[in-house]
Order: sequence, then C-alpha cells, then structure tokens
Amino acid sequence: MKIINIATKLWVIMTLLVLLVIGIASVAQTGFLEGLYYKQQVKQLKDLGNKVAEMARAEQDPVALDEKVALIAWLNNANVMILNERGMVTHCQGMGFSTKDMAMGMHNLHHSPMSMTDLEKLYHGQVVIHKGSNSFLKTDVLSVGMPFKDSNNSNRVVVIHAPLEPLADELKGLQMLTIYTAVGGILLASLLSLFFSRLISKPLVKMNKVALSLARGDYRQRVDMQAKDEMGMLANSLNTLASRLQEKISQLERQEQIRREFVTNVAHEIKTPLAVMQGFTETLLDGLAKTRQERDKYLQNILDEINRLKRLVNEILDLKRMEEGYFDFDREPCDLRDIIHQVQQKLGQLAVEKGLRLEINLANNLPLVICNSDRMARVLVNLLANAIRHTPEGGKITLSAASKDNQVYLCIRDTGEGIAPEDLPLIWERFYKGDKSRNRTQGGTGLGLAIVKQIVEGHGGQISVESKLNEGTTFHIVLPVNPGEHNS
Repeated sequence: MKIINIATKLWVIMTLLVLLVIGIASVAQTGFLEGLYYKQQVKQLKDLGNKVAEMARAEQDPVALDEKVALIAWLNNANVMILNERGMVTHCQGMGFSTKDMAMGMHNLHHSPMSMTDLEKLYHGQVVIHKGSNSFLKTDVLSVGMPFKDSNNSNRVVVIHAPLEPLADELKGLQMLTIYTAVGGILLASLLSLFFSRLISKPLVKMNKVALSLARGDYRQRVDMQAKDEMGMLANSLNTLASRLQEKISQLERQEQIRREFVTNVAHEIKTPLAVMQGFTETLLDGLAKTRQERDKYLQNILDEINRLKRLVNEILDLKRMEEGYFDFDREPCDLRDIIHQVQQKLGQLAVEKGLRLEINLANNLPLVICNSDRMARVLVNLLANAIRHTPEGGKITLSAASKDNQVYLCIRDTGEGIAPEDLPLIWERFYKGDKSRNRTQGGTGLGLAIVKQIVEGHGGQISVESKLNEGTTFHIVLPVNPGEHNS
C-alpha cells in the first residue's frame, strides 16, 4: 500500500481549505456587489423618476414635455412613461416604440414585468420596483414605478424601464475579475502551502528517522531542532527518550557483563573447594594419610572448604530474601560503640599486618539504636574489609560515629585507590566486582555491598558513597534511632 507522506497531506488540506474559503468569499462578494449595484441602480431610477415628476408638474405644454422626457430617456437608455389618473399612457419615450394613448394593461407592450396588481399599488401611493423580462424589449429590465400629484392634484404615475444588460456586463466583468483573483490566490496559496507543509513536516521526518533508529537499536541519533514550540518540545522529548534509553541499555549491558562475571566467579568459588575436597578425599581413600594427625588435617581442610561453600550459598540466599523484602531478623536496642569495638578487634590486626592506621572516632552521646547487632556488625566488617583490601600500605582508615536529630551518622573513610566515576552507580548491584583481577584469596564474589545496602535499608536507614580515584572512598550511613518513628 502506498503511503502518502504528511507534507502531501498538509499541502492538500491547506489547498482545499484555501479553495473553500476563497470560493465562499468570492460567492459572497459577488452576491454583495450585485445587490449593491442593483440598489444603486434603483436609487438612480428613483431620482430620475422624481425629476420626471417635477417636469410633469411644471411643464404644461405636452409637446415640450415629450421632448424633455425623450431627452431623459435617451441620456439614460431607458423607457420613460407618464400615466394619467385613468391609467392611460400620456407620454412614452425611449427604447424604440411608444405606447402613448394606450392603457397600461396587459395589451400594452411596456407593461411587463409589472402586473395589474402593481398598477393598483401605484395608484394607492406605493412605489413599485420589479426586475424581470420584458417580452417586447426582449431583454431583462429593472422597472421602477412612482406615484405623484400633478399641478391639478391628480394622481399620476411615472414608470421607467431600464435594461439590465449594461449592468449585467459590469457585474460579469466584476465576476471575471473575482474569478481571476480567486484562481491567482489559489495558485499562490497552493505554492505557499506546499512550502510551509514541507517546512512543518521536515522536523517530523527527522523525528521519524530518529524513532526508526531507536527501533533498530541505534540510540545515538538525535533531532537537531531549536524551536520552542510544541514541535520543539516533541523533539526534546524524543532526544531525552533516546538519551535515557542509551543510558539504560548501556547499564543493562554492564549489568549483563557483571552477571556473566559473577557466574564465572561463583563457578570458580564452587569449583576450587570441590577440587580441594576431592583431592583430600581421594588421598584419604587411597590410604596415603599414615597417621591420625594427617587424617585430621585433611578432614579439617575438607571442613574448611565445606564452610566456604556454605557461606557462599548463605550469602546468595540471604541477599535474595532481602531483595524480596524479607527482613526476618530480630531487633533490639544496641550500643553501636560495642559493635564498633568488636569489629575493631576483629579487623584491627589485619590492618596492622598490612601497614594501615585504623582510627575510631565516636561521639560521647551516641544513643542506643534499634537494630540487629549481628547484621550491623556484618555491615561494618564488610565496609572496613573493603577499605583494608583497597588501601595501600601506609594508608589510613577512619570510622566515625555521631548523632543528630534522632539519627546516627556513621562514616567509613579510606585513603585507598578509589572507585571510577562510571562504576559508582553500579557498586550496589549484586553482581558488581570493581577489581576484575581480584582472585579468590582477595575477596568474595561481589555480593558484599549489595548485602550491606539491603541491611541498612532494612533498618530504615540510608547509605551513600563518594569517591575519587587515587584519593579514597567514603561511605556514609544514616540510621534512625527508632526505625518505626523514622518510617512514620
């Protein structure tokens, strides 16, 4: 099916509208001018009739009156008649044939288009105007009849027939001028509408190309348009949509890459302990462990790898439950100072071994926080372990805590390698692993920060991060003292 483009549609619609408007205007103008011409002609004939009536009252000589009437008829190309009180034609001049001394009846050649009813109206003092065909004159005429009183106060009538052909010629010329003007206007309007339809549709064509590019998966195309009207708003909306789609697709692609890396890491995490357990088990089955101490050592190694697998599985299951909204852990009033000191004791030696300085700054007025102490300790352990892992020797790690407005503010700051700006939005993803070269001895599978975020938000709190490459990273945690009051 052939598609008619929008420029053609706009051109056709605008041309039809112009044609309709000009056509209606032309018909209305012609009708108005025709009516105006007829009114002017009627007024002229009435004025002429009044002049003839004045002459008839003033002139007593019939011959002289005939001459004057003949002159007026010749000058105005009309037939002029004067009727007496009995309806007889006393004077008739002009347009070829005189009906003088004849009654103004149906047998009078000059009666039409007037009727006997019109004559009765004339003798009752009414002015009669008629437009119609005169069979004798063989043309359309405009007839005006006017009653008047002569010098003897007798009822007299003046009847003037003026041919319409000269007036029709003038009207025809005017109509032709109107037609030519209308045709010229239509042609000009058609050209202008074609130009403007292309001008209006051009941005739509551009937007259509961009939309098709989006449909093909090319999100780089944009509509170059600076207009501030609705078309410009639509173009800006399309550009915004393309930008957001491009960002979203890029993010999805990065997440998919992270997911694949996660699957690879998890497979490696599972494969390594399985290989270790297989090796030690085969050693035991082959009887290579000669002493009880050797067997216990092998069994302990197998148990360690089983515990490693168990922690990995538990982390995945815990994260899945928290992401689904299940925060099934008990809460009670906890002293964050105690939790922080326990974490310090657990990780302090690790920091010392790596040549790092670990500082703890706690405000004196820290209130008790309604939380799960094990989960909160897990948050701090994870964040501090990350800081230790990514801070080079000689660096500094600071953990501070303060309270304000019924909230507790925790801050973990390091002077480590930092996080790239493009990675910051993704660090909370459960498949994120910033250091692609990290092996199993250096860290987990990228679940830590995702779990941290879920735990903090499960306590009604918030966590954010700011980082600069080669300068360090700072994590900010805000916890409500009473999550119920905070959420309300």
